[in-house]
Amino acid sequence: MTFVQRSLLRSASRAAMGLLAATVLACSFSHSSESSSDSSNNSSESSSHSSSPGGNKDATQTTFDRDVEQYTVAFLQAGGSDDEAFLAGLGDLARVHGVSDWESELSTWEAIGRGLARSHASAAQRNAYRVAWTGGDAARQTAMAKGISSVP
Repeated sequence: MTFVQRSLLRSASRAAMGLLAATVLACSFSHSSESSSDSSNNSSESSSHSSSPGGNKDATQTTFDRDVEQYTVAFLQAGGSDDEAFLAGLGDLARVHGVSDWESELSTWEAIGRGLARSHASAAQRNAYRVAWTGGDAARQTAMAKGISSVP
């Protein structure tokens, strides 16, 4: 394969991944809109979630985590292998949800782990993604492992 062919293939792959991410974001945004109207009806419930220390997450983070899991599955099933594109897609998803510091939330890394497990990636692939995506951060790797193990 020539350099030009590889470049075209790489460009096409990135375009496909962008389209996939846009589709996932559009679906999750639509679902988020429905969820936010539901959550306004249950404001006392979400208040108790956000005020309980170490307990349940608030509705925004919970919705974001669900969408992170779905995005991870979609990314991997589409053959995604560009670590930077994956992380950039997570950043885009966080902006859509109004989540400002997703990297520091261990629940985000657990959601990524659940997505890895649901994608049917092999154990070796899961480990490689866990190391690459976390930059070697032990707490993030542990959270991803927890997410993986939570999926039957």
